[in-house]
Amino acid sequence: MIFSWPIGYRSPLMLEGWLEFNRYKWGLKPVKVQLTEDEKELPAIEAVLYLDRRGRIVQPPLNPYLPIAFHPTPTDKITRLYRQWQSMSKLLAEEFVKRKVKGSIAFPPEVIDVRQWQWSGFLAQVRYTFFIDLPYNLGLADHSVRKQVNKARRVGFICQIGTKDMLSEVIACLAETEVRQRFSYRLDVKDLELALNLLGEETFRIYVCRSSSGEVASARIILSAPGLRAIDWVAGTKKQFLSSGATQLVISYALTDLAEQGAKGFDFAGANLPTVSAAKTVWAGKLVPYYVVRPLNLRTLGVLGLRIWQQIRRRK
Repeated sequence: MIFSWPIGYRSPLMLEGWLEFNRYKWGLKPVKVQLTEDEKELPAIEAVLYLDRRGRIVQPPLNPYLPIAFHPTPTDKITRLYRQWQSMSKLLAEEFVKRKVKGSIAFPPEVIDVRQWQWSGFLAQVRYTFFIDLPYNLGLADHSVRKQVNKARRVGFICQIGTKDMLSEVIACLAETEVRQRFSYRLDVKDLELALNLLGEETFRIYVCRSSSGEVASARIILSAPGLRAIDWVAGTKKQFLSSGATQLVISYALTDLAEQGAKGFDFAGANLPTVSAAKTVWAGKLVPYYVVRPLNLRTLGVLGLRIWQQIRRRK
């Protein structure tokens, strides 16, 4: 197969509120493109491109993928679908060449054929994430997960849907994780308020886990909508609660809620670092590859050269 989504596939990353959030937060211009040949309705390819001030395509921070949807004509002929995908993906690759690309662009896992970009001079690399089918059976998870979930429940931890008045507590959880992991989400309470107002609490799904004393120990925000695959966005757990089971309990709670909401699945949105992969593997999801493309130029070669040198140093 050249692609793996049904006709009319959509993503929470295509929702208008999400586009506007990226416009206001990151100062980028979202542009919806729908490309066809000879002004025909089908086949078509649809994408959201984010442009910087110079009109180059970029991937906004905290966006796991640049959303793409392929709309073939009604057919079950593999050769016809192949030809249509090749034609449509070529149009989108040409759009990348025309507008130019800054940095790397990640395609959703449903796109499993990026050869038109390679043939257009882009370098393609594979990365990985985990998909979880919903509804989720906790019995599938590793024993260590179930043990932590039960531990948190025994000592009185509870989970709930987060609301606007809890955003400062959510930020506190994110902040402790940022310090511990030495990175930054670059988010504050106003950013979360903006996203919540633009998307609504049914889509900008906030989950919190409280200790028996009422303190928020762990928080997670997921982008979700009925009929779509939910996408893990940001998460954090306070240091003092790392071994409490709060993280595992809030994930379990979220998966149950997403299923009840009508989400078709859950995407952990990345598993490309050893520690991150280990934490997500225990949920027994399906390991899924996705592709990242970047222009093949001196800057790209410099970045790759630096990474190779860093890997060599680590091995010494």
